[in-house]
Amino acid sequence: MEIRLTPLSKKRTPADLLVIGFFEGSPLTKEAEALEPDFVPSVKSALERKRFSGKFGETVSAYCPELKESAEAVVLGLGKKPNHKHACIRKAAGTVVQLAQSRKAKSVRVLLDSFVGGDVTLQDAAAAFSEIAYLTSYAFDKYKTQPADAEKKSKLETVELLVAKSGAEAGLKKNIEWAGLVAQGTLMARDLINEPANILTAAKMVEAAEKLADKKSVKLTVLEQKELEELKMGGILAVNQGSVHSPALIILEYGAKYKKDGTVCLVGKGVTFDTGGISIKPSKDMEKMKYDMSGSAAVISTISALADAKLAVHVVGLMPMVENNVANNPIRPGDIIRMYNGKTVEVINTDAEGRLILADALAYAERYHPKAMIDLATLTGMCAYTFGDKAIGMMGNDEKLLARVKKAGETSGQRCWELPMWDEYLDSVKGHHSDLNNTGGPYGGTITAAKFLQEFVPAKTPWVHLDIAGTAWTDSPRFDCVKGATGVGVKLLMQFLSDWAK
Repeated sequence: MEIRLTPLSKKRTPADLLVIGFFEGSPLTKEAEALEPDFVPSVKSALERKRFSGKFGETVSAYCPELKESAEAVVLGLGKKPNHKHACIRKAAGTVVQLAQSRKAKSVRVLLDSFVGGDVTLQDAAAAFSEIAYLTSYAFDKYKTQPADAEKKSKLETVELLVAKSGAEAGLKKNIEWAGLVAQGTLMARDLINEPANILTAAKMVEAAEKLADKKSVKLTVLEQKELEELKMGGILAVNQGSVHSPALIILEYGAKYKKDGTVCLVGKGVTFDTGGISIKPSKDMEKMKYDMSGSAAVISTISALADAKLAVHVVGLMPMVENNVANNPIRPGDIIRMYNGKTVEVINTDAEGRLILADALAYAERYHPKAMIDLATLTGMCAYTFGDKAIGMMGNDEKLLARVKKAGETSGQRCWELPMWDEYLDSVKGHHSDLNNTGGPYGGTITAAKFLQEFVPAKTPWVHLDIAGTAWTDSPRFDCVKGATGVGVKLLMQFLSDWAK
């Protein structure tokens, strides 16, 4: 995929498709009229006959070999200009790419200035087209021996962004490059999550980390079975003891030279498959439980994107990798385990395993003296019931850090919404025979899970927990994603770290 910036004044050969944005109730821009004058009468006629009004997603098109920019031109409705926000430009960019794909176009030319309005700047529009072009072109089809004819569509190769303002294209290159890096990180996360659990074990995740460390300026440390036993990481060991595969705690460190400015620790849940253990899950939808390592995928992919972007920030990523199975000697409800920080936990439900492995990783992160710590986990079904796929559940112990993460979520489009962390919720996970229970009853499960985790956060460390259970997977295609893993978290973390580095 090539994202090309072209000044409107520059001579060019025809593309396969031309797309112009149009705001409801507004006239065609002078640049649009001058760009393809033979197409203008068709658009004005459609407006006069109320065949087209410019509502979001509406189109009016013409196919005419005499057109100079492209034999086919499309005007895309963007809705009312004051309502044009960041989410709108991303959807509009997705619509443009889908239009090009449906017409089997290899190149699409976009009048970028016509998509600017409301809250959306020229920079926003350029970044959105770059990001969405990559995300929409994604497919996980490596295991298909012969794709169906319907899937053999022409690949979109070039998205050309025409810029009317003289000299503006030079300043947009950085926005396009950044959006491309973040999109590539997101696609890396999707690839890891979509891998079946018989392929992607903890060992395979270690291999992915080794490849990353070999190619980029990233330090890798892997704690395997023996080291985990020596460190007494009871949570990681207990969850994995029902698996025939060995566990690992993968640690990636980027930007050590920026340590003086403070360290950010990212912790990602890495359950390569979650049967629920002895407290086994229902069979319906269990095939999706390969996505229970989405947090770890987001962390490793963010580290990869960070290395490419060369951000001036010190980041340590910790990924506890296990399989929650019943093949060997699984933990049982009623078992009491001792965690890395010495606290004891009674296992009430073996399907509440993610918090056990995260707890050890959060406690271990103390040795890096983090100035901020963020964990990501597909932790509770309750969060998905609460927010659906529209928001990430956010909890934490520091208002300033919570505000920074929320701001990054709004900017990136991966919105986070805070849930309360009142002390009373801790009562639900206090143990009778142990310090803690790993579940807190039938109500408030997203919050009580976070309160459990808070017991393992190093003292005086600002910390935010992100529950991505509802946002990490989609059951139906979206404008920016096919069915399967979404790669959520990479864009959010990259935005947060970019803001942090300023």
